[in-house]
Amino acid sequence: MNNLLKIKTVSKIFHLIISGLILILPLYYTLYWAFINHLPATLITVNTNATSSANHPLSIQLQLIGFVVSLFPLSALTYGLLNIRKLFSFYKKGVIFSYEHVNIFKKTSKALLFWVFFSIVYESAKSVLFTLGNPPGQRVLSVGISSPEITILVIAGIVFVIAWVMDEGRILNEENRLTV
Repeated sequence: MNNLLKIKTVSKIFHLIISGLILILPLYYTLYWAFINHLPATLITVNTNATSSANHPLSIQLQLIGFVVSLFPLSALTYGLLNIRKLFSFYKKGVIFSYEHVNIFKKTSKALLFWVFFSIVYESAKSVLFTLGNPPGQRVLSVGISSPEITILVIAGIVFVIAWVMDEGRILNEENRLTV
């Protein structure tokens, strides 16, 4: 089996996996906020430091606000996944380098940056929503950046540099083809 055939085969698998994630993630966010009052506290506060001191359910309005705010990081993540899926669709067809690849890498880098920003906003909003029913003085607004966000920022930078290098390589390749 030659390398291009292997790339095509692996790309088909990743294209399928990413397509599944694009379908599952919105469903996960919807179910999370729809059933938040019935989930164990350990699942709700897995990424949030703020916990409510009183055991009270979130109102429908707060659930809707939480869901709407969750759409921001979800949209950035979905946009990134759509770009990566498009990249693998090129690889499935055997198209390895093109100007479109460079654009896809740049768009993916931007999606990662937006995902980090929106995730910080989302986690901050969750901290407020989960403690809004607490008495005054025990409500929390938690804003922070941690290792996962820093890691994603570094990955976004690496992806952007890869796009830049690929674009320079593409330009050099085109110049070589036109040279007689």
